Amino acid sequence: MWQKISGYFLRGLITLLPLLVTIWLLYFIFTFLDSILGNIITLIAGKPIPGLGLVITLALILVVGFFATYIIGAQIFKLGEEILYRVPIVKSVYSAVKQINDMLFMQKATEEYRRACLIEYPRKGIWSMGFVTSDAALEIEAKTKQKMINVFVPNTPTPATGFLIIVPARDVILLDMRTEDAFKYVVSGGVLKPSTLPPEVPLKKEQ
Repeated sequence: MWQKISGYFLRGLITLLPLLVTIWLLYFIFTFLDSILGNIITLIAGKPIPGLGLVITLALILVVGFFATYIIGAQIFKLGEEILYRVPIVKSVYSAVKQINDMLFMQKATEEYRRACLIEYPRKGIWSMGFVTSDAALEIEAKTKQKMINVFVPNTPTPATGFLIIVPARDVILLDMRTEDAFKYVVSGGVLKPSTLPPEVPLKKEQ
C-alpha cells in the first residue's frame, strides 16, 4: 500500500512540477517588479498597495522605450550615460553591463556572434555547449599567435551564470540550431532538444 501511495505522490509531483515552477517564477517576477517602486508608494500612501508598483514600473519602462526611440529622447539618455561614465565606481559597472546588454539584445554584431557552438571542454573527448560572444582580446591573440574566440559556457539549469572559455577559432564548432533552442537544451539538461536538423546540416549515418 505504501509503495502505491508513494508512487501516486511521485507521479502527482512530476505532473504538477512544471505548473508549480511556473507559478513560482511568475510570483518571483511579480514580487521583484512590484518591490522596485512598491516601497516608495508605501511611504507616500502610508500603506502597501499590492500591484501598483508593478503597474507603474511597466508604465515607466514603456515611457523610457518611447522616448529612447526618438532623437530627443536618445540624446537625453546619451547625456545621462556620459554623466554615469564620469562617476568612478559606477562607470565600471555600468559600462560592463551595457556591453553585455548590447551583445545579447542589440543587432550590432554579425549573426555569427551569439551563436551556439561546441567546444571540447573540460578535456578532449568531452563536448560542452557554449555561446560565441566575441573575438578574444588583441593581447591574447598576440601572445598565443592565433585567432582566439571568447565562448560563454552556461551552467545547468541556470544559464545566467557560467564561465568564460577562450578557445582557438579552429576548435570552435558553430551550431545551426537557434539560440533559444540551445538555451532550452542547456536549461533542461538535454531533455528539451530540437526535434529536427537544420536543412543545411546533413544527418550522418552510423558506421
